[in-house]
Amino acid sequence: MASPIRTSLREDHDETSSLLSNECSTPIRKPSPPGNRLSRQAGAGHALDSPSAVAGGAHLTPQQVVSRRMSQARLLRSRSLVTLNDPDSDRLLSRSRLFALLAVCTLSIGSHFTMYLLGPLKSRLHKELGTSNSQFSLLVSALNLNSTWMPLVGGILVSRFGTKWSSIACTGSVLFGALVLFQGVLHFSIVTMALGLFLFGLGMTPLMVVQETLIARLSPGGHLGLSLALGLVSGKTASFISASVSLPLAELGGDKAPFLVALLLCAGSFMANIARLAFGWGAEKTSDVGPHAKRIVKWDGLSRLGDVFWLYILLNLFCGAIWQPFLHLSANLVQVRYGLTEQQASFNASVLLGGAIILYPIVGWITDHYGPNTPRTTFLLFLGTSVLTLFCYVWLSLPVSFTHTPWPGMIAWALGHGASTLLLVVLIPRILPAELVPLGLGLHKALEVCASTLCQTLSGLWLDWAKEHRGGQENAAHSLLVIYAAINVVQFVLAYALWRFERARRHACGRRHAAIVASDEYERLPMYGGGAEAEASSPDSALADDDDEEDFSDDGSDDSERKDTHEDDEGPQSGLARNDAEKARGKVFFKMGLGLILTVWVVWIATAWKKL
Repeated sequence: MASPIRTSLREDHDETSSLLSNECSTPIRKPSPPGNRLSRQAGAGHALDSPSAVAGGAHLTPQQVVSRRMSQARLLRSRSLVTLNDPDSDRLLSRSRLFALLAVCTLSIGSHFTMYLLGPLKSRLHKELGTSNSQFSLLVSALNLNSTWMPLVGGILVSRFGTKWSSIACTGSVLFGALVLFQGVLHFSIVTMALGLFLFGLGMTPLMVVQETLIARLSPGGHLGLSLALGLVSGKTASFISASVSLPLAELGGDKAPFLVALLLCAGSFMANIARLAFGWGAEKTSDVGPHAKRIVKWDGLSRLGDVFWLYILLNLFCGAIWQPFLHLSANLVQVRYGLTEQQASFNASVLLGGAIILYPIVGWITDHYGPNTPRTTFLLFLGTSVLTLFCYVWLSLPVSFTHTPWPGMIAWALGHGASTLLLVVLIPRILPAELVPLGLGLHKALEVCASTLCQTLSGLWLDWAKEHRGGQENAAHSLLVIYAAINVVQFVLAYALWRFERARRHACGRRHAAIVASDEYERLPMYGGGAEAEASSPDSALADDDDEEDFSDDGSDDSERKDTHEDDEGPQSGLARNDAEKARGKVFFKMGLGLILTVWVVWIATAWKKL
């Protein structure tokens, strides 16, 4: 989906180019002898003194070409100032768009609050509802089950049906799922709770796509990153509050209290969206017609994804296996390991969600200012976060008589996970060209959630099995932490291997690009030595901007050959396939990914049939 900011700039560029073309092609009434420089009294267009030079460009010298382009730059700057001062400019945030942006940022508050509601309540649910570890993990997996395939089609649904109906359907599904979940809590029915979480998850993932799309359309020029950060931080703050207050709410108002609050927040998100549509807030920017018309999403890019990208996906699988499951099980694990009360364990677990609130803007600023054109900074930061999460698992696995408190490990995990989730997303545009970024993000999210859902289900089964066969619940918790630490070690090794592999591939692409540029520069030399012939072959070429200088040549066939050579060199190339064998492997990896999604569903259904 094209960015609204980029679309607006493109329209301004087209209009400005038309203005330049009209003004620069107007001859001066008092011609001067050929060979003179630009007349200082020629007006805004700075037309050339010689009418013949203006008409055909055959007598332009290199100095006159540079002067003409400098005049165009002045006119473009004046045009930009006019746009900035225009009250209707896209760069200004009107009251209507401000209300719409605030309403859109609230869309995910209810869903994020409900997502992290169950973790701190695990021990209480064991006592009140008699749930086992397997049943609790099935509840959490039901929440994430639809996220295994929704990221792949969420963008298509939004493009097909528009943000208006998609936002209503997603917030409605989330609200209905929260209502069914609340009914399950009221009637002490685990099956009904699982059904509610399943319906809730059906709208949760496409809701994120809708929210990010609307934020991109509503953001004023130059503030897209700030607006996206506002939407992300609002959701993470709701998650942090949910983990902090869920157990106190249950103690004050019973088991139904935290789920009632979640239901009310989901209703509030739904009503905020209805209010945005009813009052027409930001309607001129969020309309699904015009520059935001529906588009057909194609999957042709799958054949272009190479070994670097699929190694990145493998890294995602190991990340998903140890991140989300630990978030939902951490309260119970530290309670069992350190003999804490439910309140103390819940407070310890809530810290895990606080890191992202602080680190998201910091990490985003670092990656933007220290390596926006190379993944090196992103990889180094990610390796550091992997060490932090590994330290947490090792710390919690050590004898309690040595560690005494879980706080060092929990804080390390909060810092590591708070930065690593964003770093994984940032890596996508560092290794893929812009047109493949949406596809890469969809595959990244879907397969990461696959690993999370599968590991969540298996973790519950392991805790129940180890509790019976390995000497109690404490030993079961310790063994699970050791497993997480081993997976974290593999994750670190894969991250390092991906860094070195991507670096070698990027340098190979850079050497190829350098050879192409050197060849182009050699071919462009005749324009400066025989500029008249080059300009004569293209009368309008003098009106091109500085970035179009590569189009000048003395041979049309060279132009077409150069265009073909540069066609695939726009944007990062390290994640793309280099030959047919690599493309064939990519298709196999994609089929394996689909097989993993099917496996997750089969495992969940089989486990639910047996345990629920």
